[in-house]
Amino acid sequence: EEDEIDIGSYIGLVLDDEEVYGTIIEFDDDEGLVTIEEDGTGDLVTGYQDDMFLED
Repeated sequence: EEDEIDIGSYIGLVLDDEEVYGTIIEFDDDEGLVTIEEDGTGDLVTGYQDDMFLED
């Protein structure tokens, strides 16, 4: 059973060799990007969809 990642999903994102966690607020499929609202800071962070992962 595969977990589906969508807007509102809580994910991790690898960014500059660091893991950040937050809630997805936007996908850009044309560019392969995802934007999350980071936990704690509320900062908007954009990274590549290939670099996102689900917490176990």
